[in-house]
This record gives sequence, C-alpha cells and structure tokens, in this order.
Amino acid sequence: MNTTKTTRQSLKLGLLTSAVLGGLSLAPHAWADTVTPTVVLSQSTMVLGSESTTDSFAAPSAGTMTVTLDSFGWAAPLSALSFSASSANHVLASMNTTGVMSETATFNVAAGSYFANIMATASGAMDVGMYSLKMTFTPSVPLPASGWMLLTGMFVLAGLLRVVRPFELTGTAGA
Repeated sequence: MNTTKTTRQSLKLGLLTSAVLGGLSLAPHAWADTVTPTVVLSQSTMVLGSESTTDSFAAPSAGTMTVTLDSFGWAAPLSALSFSASSANHVLASMNTTGVMSETATFNVAAGSYFANIMATASGAMDVGMYSLKMTFTPSVPLPASGWMLLTGMFVLAGLLRVVRPFELTGTAGA
C-alpha cells in the first residue's frame, strides 16, 4: 500500500473539513428569539349607540399580525362587537366577539397597507359601552444560512466521495 497516497488523501480530508467548519462559522445566523413584536395600532374607544371605525395600518415586511379585541363591561357590556382586516382586494381576518369579553386572532400579511374595520353596538339604559383594540406585528424570520448549509453539505459529500472511491478501487482482488 502506498503511504504517500494515503497521507495526501488524509491531508485533503483535513483541509476539506477545516474549510467546511470555517464556512459554517462565517455563514449568517438567524435567531428567532431576537424578534420582538411591534405595536401597529392600539386604541380604546367609547361607543355611543352604534359606531363603526376604519383605520389603516402598514406592514413593513412579511409577517404575522396579532389582533386582540376586548369588550369592557363599562357602563354596560356591548351587545355587538366585530372586527375585520382587509387589503384592497380581500378580507384577511374577521371576528365577532358578541357575548365574549376578549378575543385574539392572528393572520399573515405581506408588506403593504391594510385596513381595520371595527363595528360596535352599545346596550343598556345609557346606550354607552367601551372596547379596546391592540394590533401587533411580528416579522417573519428569514433563514439565509440554510442555503449555505445545504451547499456546504453537498460539497462535503462530493469531497468524501472522491476520498472514499480510491480506497474501494485499491482493495484486494484475490479472495
């Protein structure tokens, strides 16, 4: 067996391994725990009779919107409270909190402008009620390192295939 050939192959494998580890250490990393939600819209509104409000909000990038709608029992519980979020072409999410004091919904958005429509109807002797709306945006976390890791793995497999194949061809043939 040729020891210089084996030494060269070991050096190649060592260089390939160090190159792969160096590439992985330089690859960009994405940390999902560093993303904090941003409050997009927050309001508390007093309702006299029946009221409807429409507000616009913007999503800076693709992500998830979380909507929390609370109906306060002051001065009397609201008899109807509904929410809908829409883009220019279609409805993204809707909810009706009739009989429920609080409700939360989530929906995905792309970058752009959207509209929030809240309809409320007060009840009781004074025909007065109150609700609170809070919308938060959490951006999607891109994982750019996954492409680098896939390519690195493919190069490692190709390198290992080149190192292992000569050993298979130089095996003993006289058995």
